[in-house]
Amino acid sequence: MRNPVPRKRLALLISDPGSDYSQSVITGVRDQCAKYDYDLLVFSTMVKACHPDQVYLDGERNIFRLINYDLVDGVLVASLELFEDQVHTILDQLEADLRQHCSKPVISLDLPFADYPTVYTDDKIAIRKVVQHLVNVHHCRKLYMLTGHKDYVVSEARADAFCEEMQAEGLGDARESVFYGNFWYTGGEEFADRLLSGALALPDAVVCANDFMAVGLANRLIEGGIKVPEQVRVTGYDAAKEALFNTVSITTYNPDVYGMAAQAVNQLHAQIDPQMPEAEISQLPHYGLRTGISCGCSQDADEIRKLQSAGLNPNERKRNLDGSLTVNDMQGLHESYMFETLSVIRDKDQILQTITDVSYLLQPYRRFYLVLRSDWSDPDSRCLAGYPETMRCVICCIPQNESETATESRYSEDSEAYSFPTKQMLPALDEARDEPVVFYFLPSHFSDDTIGFAVLQTAMDAKRSADEVSTLWLRNVNNSLQMVRIVSKLIDYSVRDPMTGLLNRRGMEMMYSRRIGQLAPDGWILIWVIDMDGLKYINDHFGHESGDIGIMTIAEVIRMISGSDDIAVRTGGDEFVLIAAGNLPEQDGQERIRNFEQILANKNAAQAGRAFDISASIGCACYSASEQKPLDEMVKEADRRMYAYKIAHKKQRRN
Repeated sequence: MRNPVPRKRLALLISDPGSDYSQSVITGVRDQCAKYDYDLLVFSTMVKACHPDQVYLDGERNIFRLINYDLVDGVLVASLELFEDQVHTILDQLEADLRQHCSKPVISLDLPFADYPTVYTDDKIAIRKVVQHLVNVHHCRKLYMLTGHKDYVVSEARADAFCEEMQAEGLGDARESVFYGNFWYTGGEEFADRLLSGALALPDAVVCANDFMAVGLANRLIEGGIKVPEQVRVTGYDAAKEALFNTVSITTYNPDVYGMAAQAVNQLHAQIDPQMPEAEISQLPHYGLRTGISCGCSQDADEIRKLQSAGLNPNERKRNLDGSLTVNDMQGLHESYMFETLSVIRDKDQILQTITDVSYLLQPYRRFYLVLRSDWSDPDSRCLAGYPETMRCVICCIPQNESETATESRYSEDSEAYSFPTKQMLPALDEARDEPVVFYFLPSHFSDDTIGFAVLQTAMDAKRSADEVSTLWLRNVNNSLQMVRIVSKLIDYSVRDPMTGLLNRRGMEMMYSRRIGQLAPDGWILIWVIDMDGLKYINDHFGHESGDIGIMTIAEVIRMISGSDDIAVRTGGDEFVLIAAGNLPEQDGQERIRNFEQILANKNAAQAGRAFDISASIGCACYSASEQKPLDEMVKEADRRMYAYKIAHKKQRRN
């Protein structure tokens, strides 16, 4: 069993977990945490930091406000991934939160962030290797460098490496051959237009500071009649899938992001656990230059096979020990018609069960949690910043046997009652485990309205992580939860009285039918009919506004004597019904009548200066569920008793 000393935890803050860079960071951090027996908590948006819809991005980045830094021992901020296209909104928020709430050591990855220490991927050796390949293998002499935004530390570092290697190759000062782009396809396209127009002379090759610009450049040159690589050779950087699968595959360099991330863990370890020796960093074989057609080399077939086996090719799906097929790739997600399955659900309880049913698309995993606000189904209730003090775990999917690939998810019917303080983040963090695990925290929201969050718990060596499949899966879930919220609101309009918020007659019949179906044969049904006294008199002498006050007061008193499962109804202008069903004593009927009278008297006393008192007549009928009487018949009997009450009280007032 595990050591009784609590296991240390690291938090990794990142975005777009399905991207190549994020996957390398997550894997490097995860593998190094395993060597130190640390749990890893990954907090991530599901989109890039430069997502064009700012309102949607607000809902995404709220996940970082969930973090309780007192519950972690160190923090890694993937700053490069959280700062794209000069968008620094997320980093600004994180800096403010860390300054205010975090006393633990913080390390930034690949980009300076505030005054925290930074660990870098070695861009220089990568760019120099690319230049060496073009000069020594393809005998290029005239090279251009297309880097990112001017004065951006990453752009300048890669440009400096280009200039240094050009100098080392005896090609002179290359600073005039450095041009600035934007790290996106458009940057490459715009540079291609300058070459096509003759504003710049054609070089032998263009070294691009990332793959997106290289793809944009190569494709636009080809469209303009320039042959790649015959007339101009093009290279990229980062080894993105887009480069491999481009029509003209891009020669690129796979940087050692994995090693950089692992080194960052080592630096944190030296601060939080200095007595424990530093663990070595594994060297993975697939880093380095990856050739493609764009420089004149052949495409690396091994890389295609690796990506196919990673789930991009549905033909590579593997069978489980029992012969079943685990469909957890992007193609399987589309084939499942998951969104269509979820979109037809109208009931909030049914949608949770159906989400559980489709969680097989996330396998293999240790556990999947869906944590929501207690009022998530109310579209009028919004959460735009942070989270409520208490959250509710509505779904917990646990495989039957975590050691096998073939698993089955299950929905815990009582999990909706499982509330916990939000500052815990997730109660499962404190469970005793023999091995460290990874928790991926992802946002659940619609637009900027936070509904809750999802957590995917995996083993340290699990192939499944918060990847493109799981993030698209969760987006489908988020959209379906919003649809249920809207439909619930529309249904609410049709079954509720707009003035008092009580159910109307249609709502009464619908809720009673649902409630009676859950009632045991030995249960009891109590029905009260309430009729406001003198509504016409109040309307005629004091105005309809005063009459409305009377109606609202009666409705408020009815709520005060109602239980959480009772059915409170306004059936007409001054007529109300209250229905309770369950293991109820018969005397409860008269006790609630006395409570009703006392509360109403107290409210009149509190308004002693008002020109009129508010009064009502009330009657109760009690039935055994085994009698199976129609609802309207029981209401009529309660109504008859209410009139007997009204007549008796009139006589008392006369006397």
